[in-house]
Amino acid sequence: MRRRIVLLAMAVLLLLSAAGVYYYKELTIFGFKLKGFEVMNTPHFEILFLPEDQNEVEAVSKAAERAYVEVGRDLGFFPKDRIPIIIFPDSRSLQQAFHWPADESNQGVYYRGIIYVQAPGAWIDDAPNIEEIFYIKGPMVHEYTHLAVDRLTGGNYSRWFTEGVAQYEEERITGYTLARDFDIDKKESYSIGDIISRFDDLPDVPKAYIAALNMTKIMAGKDGVGEIRKILSQLKDGASADEIFLQRAGKTPPEGNFHLVTNIINGGDCVE
Repeated sequence: MRRRIVLLAMAVLLLLSAAGVYYYKELTIFGFKLKGFEVMNTPHFEILFLPEDQNEVEAVSKAAERAYVEVGRDLGFFPKDRIPIIIFPDSRSLQQAFHWPADESNQGVYYRGIIYVQAPGAWIDDAPNIEEIFYIKGPMVHEYTHLAVDRLTGGNYSRWFTEGVAQYEEERITGYTLARDFDIDKKESYSIGDIISRFDDLPDVPKAYIAALNMTKIMAGKDGVGEIRKILSQLKDGASADEIFLQRAGKTPPEGNFHLVTNIINGGDCVE
């Protein structure tokens, strides 16, 4: 009898664990609602925010809907479900949510089907064009592209590749690149092997990201977003972004394991 109870308890734990994976999005949204977050729905997004951030919602919702159209047009991605966006009041609260160190600050992050952003007012001074500033310099196009890549590939992509595509779309749609805000030393750059195999461990993050963008541009070639769409389809069928790049660039694989896949949908790392 006792053994049956133990086995039943183990089965329940396994079911709950599976539910945590498959219903992560629903459970997360429910948890934020319990914390006092309110909800506003737009045609394509479910936006969660604290009552004190109600004035921030309009800028976020407009940026999200614009990203839905622009990124969707480029990548052929128009999801029918509402995408959750959770607004944090400031950098510190976003850091705490993802257990980042105090010196790490990001305007947004994509994680397992949900987009998280700082409230525009947390980093934009009072300005009459705050909505435009948030769209051009904010995280929405970047993070929404991560979501699109995740879904269109079924989670089969390398970290550098999704960052490269997110920056590619960001530059194409808004004109923004990290080179605007960071002094990138073009004389010294990371090797292809570094980007493919150690992307998240490289100390100079802006330099690594710019390298990923340049590698993505090589993959896109003259066909641009049309070629990116083809690559995303190939990845969904099981191809490797690393191998595709090496073929396009005429390079041989670096030594060691170079095929790195991060599956965000099923519990991979967060994508900033």
